[in-house]
Amino acid sequence: MPFLQTLTTSLSRLWHRTAEILPGVALALIIAIAAHRIIAELTPVISGLLVAVLAGIALRTLGWVPWWAESGFGWAAKKLLRAGIVLLGLQLALGDLLGLGWEVLAVVAVTVSVTFFGMLGMGRLFGTPRGTAMLLATGTAICGASAVAAAAAAIDRGDGKDDDGAPVQSAAAAAVAVVTLYGTVAMLALPALGGLLGFDQEQMGIWIGASVHEVGQVVAAGGVIGAVALATATLVKLARVVLLAPVVAGISLAGRRGRSTEAESTAGRRPPLVPLFVLGFLAMMALRSGTDLPQSTLDFTADVTTMLLTTAMVGVGAAVDLRRLLRQGGPALLLGGAGTVVAVGTALVGVLLLG
Repeated sequence: MPFLQTLTTSLSRLWHRTAEILPGVALALIIAIAAHRIIAELTPVISGLLVAVLAGIALRTLGWVPWWAESGFGWAAKKLLRAGIVLLGLQLALGDLLGLGWEVLAVVAVTVSVTFFGMLGMGRLFGTPRGTAMLLATGTAICGASAVAAAAAAIDRGDGKDDDGAPVQSAAAAAVAVVTLYGTVAMLALPALGGLLGFDQEQMGIWIGASVHEVGQVVAAGGVIGAVALATATLVKLARVVLLAPVVAGISLAGRRGRSTEAESTAGRRPPLVPLFVLGFLAMMALRSGTDLPQSTLDFTADVTTMLLTTAMVGVGAAVDLRRLLRQGGPALLLGGAGTVVAVGTALVGVLLLG
């Protein structure tokens, strides 16, 4: 019967695909558990995402990525990352963010806008590849590695390359490494600089939340100062994360308009107007805002989100060869550093204007 033949063929393909990707995903998960549960918990200053990316980069650079893990690493870097970004929406409740007040939200919006568009302009000045500049701008302006991954999915024309024909995953791995590096520098520097400026805990929380890249880095920096700084910094940071959806949707729409029909047909499938994982992110945020979810559920989904993103980062890191990055990554390092200065400086001006 045709139906049974179709079902048998589909199940056979699913089985072969699962067998192809499962070993690599399992290896990435083992590395992610080590990065998050062992290394990152022993040294909270270091992000588990950074450890996972560095582990993937080390495997590729040293030539230690086994052939049987290649497909799984690539699948994790794409699919698990998008799943993690969708679940990230459950950490955001609109009511809590609106409680910050319009002045603080204005500081967040201005800092994100100035950083994002400023880095795109500086990218052209520094000779940074367009795709890499877009990834660095999104990661620096919004939320580090997660934002880089979301933007990478948006600039992918359907065949793993951006509109300039450059591999997206290798650019994403380089961008994650650069953004995490400078975010760590900002995390360590801002508490000390805030003391010199005489900021109180609320001012420090706003400054840190509006400018430091990763959520984990924001938590670490705010926790060093005190409970008020930690709570304020976390909320301000989550306000930046909310902007992930419109920014990524804008990137996707801009790429769609600038991409000719012929180029899209050559590259493969036409990408959706708005990436599905962005819609999923918004749906999870609406669910969190409109329902009273138990804290145990939120804690569990936060842990799942962290592990999904950390596992995906192993695959992202494994897409880049460090030797090649050091030879060709000068413009990315320069742009990442300049963008961090812009973000920190713009947020500082906002805090001073708030008084």
